[in-house]
Amino acid sequence: MTPTLLALAGTGATLLVLILLQQSIAHRQTRQRQQDLQQALVHSLELLQRLQKHRGLGGQNSNDARNQCRNLALELDGLWRSLPGAAGELAELQPAWRALQQQAGDFDGHCRLIERLLILIQLFELRLSGPLHSDLGIASSCRELEELARLRGLAVRGASAERCPLPLQVQLRYLSLRLQSRASRNTALARALDSLRRQLIDPPRVAIAPAECFSLLTPLIDEQLGQLRQRLA
Repeated sequence: MTPTLLALAGTGATLLVLILLQQSIAHRQTRQRQQDLQQALVHSLELLQRLQKHRGLGGQNSNDARNQCRNLALELDGLWRSLPGAAGELAELQPAWRALQQQAGDFDGHCRLIERLLILIQLFELRLSGPLHSDLGIASSCRELEELARLRGLAVRGASAERCPLPLQVQLRYLSLRLQSRASRNTALARALDSLRRQLIDPPRVAIAPAECFSLLTPLIDEQLGQLRQRLA
């Protein structure tokens, strides 16, 4: 082989190595970006779970509920201090959370903050790319979960009265109806909805305590959140 051909071969080999190296770097960057976004989604789920619980506990007047609210507030503060790099937009929600910290009973304020969080969850999911992440359905599942968590928050407030106030009855009936299709596939959810109907929504006198409403629905919510975490594992 002539020196010219040797030089060309060497140049070609060098170019091939550079191309392969660039491809490897691009693949690593893509994997890292996807891992960062997965971490952002997991962090968002942790925020969602605690904000929903804080809303439910904020509708109760017991010392135990107030203590749990304080503990959740500390956990939420820690989560906002440790935001993943890909979840920077979550910092924009922190001022609204600080206001709710002082007003744990503000149901509508919690709902507005959670709605903003759900929008960011959808944004993080949209940023994920690749076939492994195309059908996670995290954002849509979170919105379905919020219906159940909102039902919990309304139920504990309705159970605080001698008779469930009519505006709360209307909202509870609507959410219960929305959840019926899922209840047909989930026996525990069906039983919980039936208990709320019999003991809270329908009777002339409330027959269930706020803490019981919270305990009735919380395991169902936590179970579904656990399933969402598994999708991101």
